[in-house]
Amino acid sequence: MVSGLDVYLYGRQVATISRRGNNLQLRYSADYVDSEQPVPISVQLPVVAGVAPAETTKRFLENLLPDRPDVRTRWAREAKLTSDSAFDLLSVYGADVAGALEFSPAGTAPRTEADLSLVTGDMIAARVRQIRADDSDWRERRPVEEGFSLGGAQGKFALAQHDSQWFEPTGMHPSTHIFKPGVHTLDGSDITEHITLQVARKLGLIVANTEVGIFGGEHVLVVERFDRVPLDGVIVRLHQEDLAQATGTSYLNKYERDAGPSYHDVFRVFDRDLAPTAARGAKQRFAECLVFSWIIGHNDGHSKNYSLTHAPTGSYLSPFYDLNSALPFELAATVRAKDYRAFDGVELAFSVDGATTIGALGPENLRTLERDAELPDGHLDDFAFHIATNLQTTLTQVIDTLPDPLRRIPAVELFPYATYAQTLRVRDVLGGGP
Repeated sequence: MVSGLDVYLYGRQVATISRRGNNLQLRYSADYVDSEQPVPISVQLPVVAGVAPAETTKRFLENLLPDRPDVRTRWAREAKLTSDSAFDLLSVYGADVAGALEFSPAGTAPRTEADLSLVTGDMIAARVRQIRADDSDWRERRPVEEGFSLGGAQGKFALAQHDSQWFEPTGMHPSTHIFKPGVHTLDGSDITEHITLQVARKLGLIVANTEVGIFGGEHVLVVERFDRVPLDGVIVRLHQEDLAQATGTSYLNKYERDAGPSYHDVFRVFDRDLAPTAARGAKQRFAECLVFSWIIGHNDGHSKNYSLTHAPTGSYLSPFYDLNSALPFELAATVRAKDYRAFDGVELAFSVDGATTIGALGPENLRTLERDAELPDGHLDDFAFHIATNLQTTLTQVIDTLPDPLRRIPAVELFPYATYAQTLRVRDVLGGGP
């Protein structure tokens, strides 16, 4: 049984985590504490001498792993571990996680040599089919030694792209793209996520780059990792943490409605941990994303679906990711009726001044959000009208780029009906617009 983990950041050992019974003790290396402007593992774990709080350390580590107990148990069994604790799982799967951190059993340095293993299109298709058949199996035919882990509830896998070919990540060779077959029970949700992100990008939001991959007849969302950047011909990890980690929240409480962080908590993190200019920009972007989510029907934007990037030049709110719409997955007759009142009960991921559903949000809620985000009066109304005015044309443009079979997926066909209804909502709720 592993008794300690060494934590590496940008190839340098920065901390050690030891286990004393059920308590985890994270201690930064003395030379790292004394170094010039050391980057913390998390804003919740500042670089200081002494032992970090055990519960904070545990929550941070847990958020690096899949949320689902069945997936964690399966990974532990495949690695022949005696527990599925975050500490034990990261001793095996900690070589390629979100951000730039690498975890190795104490005294074992990260790999410095590894051969790239080619992954063919047929192999990718087989993995996509496997996850669609059993979304607890994220590691079908993947060697444990790869050390790959991603948080979240959806089945997914990560690969490294070199010269337009796909390879297994090795730890030494970081993954560059995440493959998402979609939510198990929502057929075509990988395609609607791509559509939502592309629409958001075209309408001015900063989002992750995506494309739809077709492999062996299977479609899958391919997300370019923004925590990986090319530098001098090699791929370098970029340090980041999600907002559950940044607020010290357990993955069990990632939603505000489950005792998770509110947008007020998120804004406090921005004000405390970002430079003033970056904090102002982050609050504006976050507030605008909440408005976009209200219009598009994105109800899964919990705290783990937003991140801070910790670059050498400073920290900032990462590009948005995991944006999707729940509305095209309502009953077809309901969506085709183009009556926005049918969506009134859809929950918002973050409440706004007491409004917890799409139908409850109105002008006064936006005024409060504006004040909290330190935005000029009317800014969010103008932003909402910008989205509503351009939404249908932009959505059509994005859908028209898809292959014909993907355009015929029921959720894709219904998407324009849902968004049209929501443009009417904006007009009626906010008073007609410019």
